[in-house]
Parts: sequence; C-alpha cells; structure tokens
Amino acid sequence: MSNYIVIQDSDKCGHCEACVAKCMKSNHFPARVRMVDIVSPHATKPGTHHFAFLSCHHCEDPKCVAACKHNAMQRTDSGVVRVNEDNCHGCAECAHACPWHVPRVLGDTPTVKCNLCDGRAALGEMPECVRTCPHGALRLVKVAELGRDGRREYAEKFFMRNFLK
Repeated sequence: MSNYIVIQDSDKCGHCEACVAKCMKSNHFPARVRMVDIVSPHATKPGTHHFAFLSCHHCEDPKCVAACKHNAMQRTDSGVVRVNEDNCHGCAECAHACPWHVPRVLGDTPTVKCNLCDGRAALGEMPECVRTCPHGALRLVKVAELGRDGRREYAEKFFMRNFLK
C-alpha cells in the first residue's frame, strides 16, 4: 500500500492554526504537542516566522519503525505508521531516525505523531486537519500519485516558502 502525506500549500495557508487545534482535540494530544512548527528561518527578516506543516510521510520503509527497539512504532496493513503507546518508552530513537523529524517525544508520555486520524484517512476519510482548514491549504495525497513534478512542487513549496522566504 502506498504511503500517504498531508501536504501544505504555504501560499494558501492563513496561519490561523485551525488545523493544529482540531488535530490536538481529535487526538487528545497534550497542549505542548504541535504537528505544525513555527519556524524562523535564518534567511528571513528578524522577527518574522512561517508555519511548516510537518506531516508524517507514512513511509513504505519507515526509518522510525526500524529504529524502535520496543516495537512501539508500527506500520499497519493500510500503510499508516502509528505509535503503540503501550510499548513506547519515550527513548526518542524514532524521532532521531525520522528524516522529517515528525515524531514528538515528550519524555513523560508516549511519543506522538500523525496517525492519519487513527488510520481512517487511509480508508478514504479526510483527516481532521484537512477538513478543518478554512483556506484549503492542506490535502491528503498518496506520495506515489504525486509523480516527479508533484514531488518537486511539494519540495519547493515546503522548503523554499517555509525556510527561505
């Protein structure tokens, strides 16, 4: 099964954080967990910031799963990479292994990350963050369907707009 990703069109993003609030509420994440990072890239004017939507890529061969010695990170048959909270020790090996730096390790609670709304998105439902965005800046795609041009567009929008504005 193909890996999924929620991608952000930073040109449409209004920085309202409705996606963050809905994600936190739907997943019962603690207030200090954010699936969206506010970045202040060195190439911007001092005091400016941008939102970088850091979605799990639910990789075909997830490095986070391979790095987890406790079998807490798992890839389901539907292609969703998720955390088994009962097995998580908060060691952060998954976060260090992830090339996208998506898993959030809090120390006193199990690691958290996007689970595509408990896997429902992999079954055809839109994730809460995508449904909630009032600007239409987020969309769920299969990485395989992006194709070469789509991957380039995603990379340019994510890296160029979020880090080099």
